[in-house]
Amino acid sequence: MQILSIDPRDVFYLVSGLAFFSLIIIQLQTRLPFIAAPPLYIVIGAVLALSPFALPTIDPRLGEMSLLIVEHATELIVIVSLIGAGLAIDKKMGLRSWNVVWRQLAITMPLTILGVIGLAMGLVGLSLASAVLLAAALAPTDPVLARAVQVGKPTEGDESIVRLGLTGESGLNDGLAFPFIYLAIVLSGLTVTQIESGSWLWSWLGYDVLYRVVVGIGVGWVFGRYCAKLIYSPVGDAGTNSGERGDNAGLTMMASTFACYGLTEMVSGYGFLAVFISAVAGRSLVRGHKEHDAYVKHPHRFSEQIESLLLVLLLLWFGGLIVSGLMDNLSWQEIAVAALLLLVVRPLAGMIANIGLDACFAERAALAFYGIRGMGSIFYIAYAMSHGEFSDSDVVWRIAAVTIAGSVLLHSISAPIVIPFVERLREDNEAKKQGSG
Repeated sequence: MQILSIDPRDVFYLVSGLAFFSLIIIQLQTRLPFIAAPPLYIVIGAVLALSPFALPTIDPRLGEMSLLIVEHATELIVIVSLIGAGLAIDKKMGLRSWNVVWRQLAITMPLTILGVIGLAMGLVGLSLASAVLLAAALAPTDPVLARAVQVGKPTEGDESIVRLGLTGESGLNDGLAFPFIYLAIVLSGLTVTQIESGSWLWSWLGYDVLYRVVVGIGVGWVFGRYCAKLIYSPVGDAGTNSGERGDNAGLTMMASTFACYGLTEMVSGYGFLAVFISAVAGRSLVRGHKEHDAYVKHPHRFSEQIESLLLVLLLLWFGGLIVSGLMDNLSWQEIAVAALLLLVVRPLAGMIANIGLDACFAERAALAFYGIRGMGSIFYIAYAMSHGEFSDSDVVWRIAAVTIAGSVLLHSISAPIVIPFVERLREDNEAKKQGSG
């Protein structure tokens, strides 16, 4: 009779369960800020992959099925994280109130894209299509791993200029990043002569940029408003006749999110953009109604929990991936591109965007520096790889993986220390101004 039976599947479930359990006690990070969970999960995934109990690694480079699994798994977590980010923002969207967000989108991201294209082609020798893909995938702030720099829970009022800027950017950057993903896909199927002719340009601008963005915003806003009206009606989950309000908040959140995403994608709009806009639109409908504040927290809490569970699994997978052959043939030039993006290109682009912003230097620097890369980048690359032909795809994956790993390590460890310090500095400065006045 065999008492102890161990196989890779058992080890996977045990490690995953312990990792999920660690989410319950994650508040230890507030007392031990140098212990950051995401890097730890990556390390555990790497160790597990190198152990005798390793499960086969899903490598997106090794077949269409693996690529599709990675694409849809990362797609799911981005969708869930976007709805959570949209629900969390209390400040009403507007040209002035979201000025810091528009700066990140209109200046920081385009400059970052241009900088990465130059580095990828100059240092590594990537083709134009692959360089555009890499830049578009790595330019946006990731909505999944940016938890440490995002606004707090709904109605808590934890919305410093840094947190609002990074949360808004992570939610809306799909409207700017995805057009460049499609640009990379278009370029991957053209010859040099066809690219130089420019005949493709107007189609890309009219359809992938203008039409898809407008549809994403339009569908998201209309869907969010009418869905919120239904939820807060007498027959809705938050309505007066619904018994215990919030009983079905999680189901309501998932239903509305998936429906909005699916509808938008069906009419060729940008689904990520629509999901975030729908959450913002829904919040705008009930903003100022104190009786609804308690309910708003329920779907947000559920989205955070689902996002956390998915993130643990994906970080364990990512840790295994980077030690399972992905980094073979990694060159110093590829490492240099990742390092320059994190330490020079994004911070410099952000500082340029924040010139004249009503914020102290520390706040402008934090906004510029904390452009966290993560699961969204993996999705963009996987999506493009499944829709186009990129001859140097291995190089793109390696640079992206190094950038994500570096970002997780650098930003996840420092953000819980730096962001609160910057916010305290702002409060102290305001207190001094009021005292002197």
